[in-house]
Amino acid sequence: MTILGPTATTVVEVTGADRMDYLENVTTQRLLDVPVGEVRGAMYLDPHGGPVAVFDVAVLADRLLLLVPDGELADRVVQVLGGRTFLSDARFVRRDDAVVAVRGEGAGAVLEAAGLAGDRDAVEHDGVVVVARGGGADVVGDGAALEETLARLEAAGAERVDGAALDDWAVAAGEPRWGREIAAPHLPEELGLLPTHVHLAKGCYPGQEAVARMWMLGRPRRRLARVVVDDGVAAGWGTGAGKRAVEVTAVAGGSGLAFVPADAEVGHRLEDETGRGVEVLGFVGGELPVPGHDPAMTRRRDRR
Repeated sequence: MTILGPTATTVVEVTGADRMDYLENVTTQRLLDVPVGEVRGAMYLDPHGGPVAVFDVAVLADRLLLLVPDGELADRVVQVLGGRTFLSDARFVRRDDAVVAVRGEGAGAVLEAAGLAGDRDAVEHDGVVVVARGGGADVVGDGAALEETLARLEAAGAERVDGAALDDWAVAAGEPRWGREIAAPHLPEELGLLPTHVHLAKGCYPGQEAVARMWMLGRPRRRLARVVVDDGVAAGWGTGAGKRAVEVTAVAGGSGLAFVPADAEVGHRLEDETGRGVEVLGFVGGELPVPGHDPAMTRRRDRR
């Protein structure tokens, strides 16, 4: 089923001749060589590698659209990143556009039937911008143009749902959420975001030393996993302590997200003293390649 519903995602528009160079210098992602119509995930980190902000960057011909998880974070992005451009020609403005999510099995076919599929990840269609992403797309727009687009998606087979249903879908799909899983002190590798939000071969940026140190020398303290949960296990459930700690952060039906010990493997069962627990299905980002990683380079962590 393909679902269609409102999100808290907020759009920040970035213009100016130096927009790409500036974001290249301050975020985790390599952006300078990204062509028009492409989309990349990016993060802004604190000096210890903890996330300060996360967003998708949609590259349009004359501007960038940052799709930020919520309005509060969007205001912070405008204030912090937009307020530190110094002599760079880069201007950050929060827009009033709504962002509607199209998700689920068959989302690609629904988008195509509605005339919204394209050969690029970010395409302008009749007054809206369609931004492709894992599991579907985000539709950015407002007013009549957005309503007409949503009507086309419904006619093509999408079912309107509320935000809670979208969040349940995201949990089952293994998508971490800002402020819940994506929060300090968790580093990008622990969150499974290296493949989608970090480029290991790019130049310096805030927090890079912590990211590189964990990748080359150490091991994650924990990993974010997709899990099957027992009856009675809800968000906040946990067991163990220190390196053996398990913390469930979200549950949707029988699926959940949980931080688990770094050495946990798929199929491992993690229980409390009552025998109630979770089983590891997989790890967020675990099957994806990491951009910028040189497989010929031997890391110290691999020698252990």
